[in-house]
Amino acid sequence: MAIKINLKKNDETKNGFVGFSFTTFFWRPFVPIFRGDNKGFLKFFLIWLVTSGLLIFLENFPYDSIDFDKIPSIRDFVISLFDIKYKYIFLLFYCFYSLLALISFVIWIFIAKNYNKNYTNKLLNQGYMPSEDDSYSLALLKEYGHLEYTKDELKNNEKMEQYKNIVDTAKQDEKKKFYIFLVYIVIIFLVSVVPAYLTYIQIRNETYLEFLQSLYN
Repeated sequence: MAIKINLKKNDETKNGFVGFSFTTFFWRPFVPIFRGDNKGFLKFFLIWLVTSGLLIFLENFPYDSIDFDKIPSIRDFVISLFDIKYKYIFLLFYCFYSLLALISFVIWIFIAKNYNKNYTNKLLNQGYMPSEDDSYSLALLKEYGHLEYTKDELKNNEKMEQYKNIVDTAKQDEKKKFYIFLVYIVIIFLVSVVPAYLTYIQIRNETYLEFLQSLYN
C-alpha cells in the first residue's frame, strides 16, 4: 500500500518506497523480510516483542495454572484483591491493557511513517538510482526529499508541471488509503471499547472473591 518506485544499479533492479508504509503498520516484522532487509526485520521483531507480543502474552497467559502457594508475595497480593470490587479490578486491568495498546499503536505509527524513507535512503546510498527517463520515480523521490531538483529542472516549466501532476496523482491515492486507514482505526476502537463497556455495566456490585465464587458455583 506504499508508493512504489523503481531503482536500478547496473543490471539489478529494486523497489524503493516513499510515503507512509501502511503495510509496515499492519504486517510489522514481515515487511522487511519481503524486502530482503534483514537488519530491519531483527529490529522490528524486537520492537514487536515488547509491544504487540507483550499484549498477546498478557491476553493468553495461563493465570489459572499458577500455584500461588509457592510464591508467597504473589499469593498475598491476590488475597489482598479479594475484598476489592471486581468491577474496579476489571476497569484497572482494561485501562492498563489499553495503555499498552496505545503505546504500541503510537510506536508503530512512528515506524510506519519513517520506514519507507529510511529504506529508500539506504538503497540510494548503496548506489541504486532511478533511470533518467523515469519521470515518475524521479518526481516522487524529489518531492519526498530523497533527491534535489537540478537547476535545469527548475528552469524547465514543462518538466516541473509534469512532476507536479505525478505527485498530485500519487498523493490523491495516498489520501484514499489514509481515509480507509481511519475507518479501520474507528472500527478497531469500537470493537475494543464497546464490548468492554457492555461487560463493565453488567458486572454486579460484588467483591472479587464473590465473583470467583460465582464462577465455580
